[in-house]
Amino acid sequence: MLFFIVWLFYIRFCAYAGSKRVIGGFTALMYGICFSFFGILFILTSRRLDDERANAALIEKFKPAKI
Repeated sequence: MLFFIVWLFYIRFCAYAGSKRVIGGFTALMYGICFSFFGILFILTSRRLDDERANAALIEKFKPAKI
């Protein structure tokens, strides 16, 4: 019974972490259920929605050319 409760909290954490990332909450929930330990690794390696370094790099890469 305790293992099941811990597993439910793990699934909730996967959904919460995925909602803050590009993959989304539902996809992260499915990763957590289907892939268990590897699912959390998939979630944590995905890009965050508010990643300032990634946004700054994209702005720098695609900025208009000065003529």
